[in-house]
Amino acid sequence: MGRCVESAGRLCLGILSSLFWVSAAVLVFAGYFLISLYRGYTPFFLGFHILLPSGFAISGAIVLVINGLLGFKISNRGSRCQQGTFMYCVVVVLCLMISGVVLAYVCIHWLDYELTPMRSAFQQYNGSGAFVNKVQKELHCCGLQNYSDWETTPWYQRTDNRTVPESCCNVAYASCTGNISEAHQLYLEGCFVKLHYRLNFYLFWLLWSGIATTGTQVLAVISDGILMTRNPFQDFRILDSGTFA
Repeated sequence: MGRCVESAGRLCLGILSSLFWVSAAVLVFAGYFLISLYRGYTPFFLGFHILLPSGFAISGAIVLVINGLLGFKISNRGSRCQQGTFMYCVVVVLCLMISGVVLAYVCIHWLDYELTPMRSAFQQYNGSGAFVNKVQKELHCCGLQNYSDWETTPWYQRTDNRTVPESCCNVAYASCTGNISEAHQLYLEGCFVKLHYRLNFYLFWLLWSGIATTGTQVLAVISDGILMTRNPFQDFRILDSGTFA
């Protein structure tokens, strides 16, 4: 019975070690794209706080790769020292993942506030706002919620030409001049909506990936714990009085 339990623990640990690498790849992928969005549109963010979940996720992914290697070694025949190191790494990953999950949850609910500078950038547009034009071209969007948002901006009211920035023009229409009376030639979705959606997507990705990774870590603790009970420390009795009798 004990041998069956040990075999099951080793098998479970081997499978979990494979999942560690999958989890690491998913975390790095989501963290990378979140960082890329921030770097691409830095002026639209209130601060760097939105990068914190990515930082914890990528740090956890690095430890997960190491833990995956240890897990495979232990699943075959690892020493008690390796098992202890594995357990220590699991604790580190758990701390990083729980911190990342909490921060991702907070960022999701504070995303509107975090993007406050984006609203200001659109309101203060003077015809040459590089980042406003950049986000409209790259995300294929116009205005904050939609193209009609431009009608309430000081720039639009001053120009009085009933046109929006040409960066709002859909590339499918070469003749587009930004005239609001030809709205079908403009991008219909708002930039705030699209950027908010993308950020929300990657934050949720980090949130649920972190939760799933935490679950695998708990299972790994159980599996490693089973193997540690089957591989106790050597009972040295060098100074036992019976040895010298």
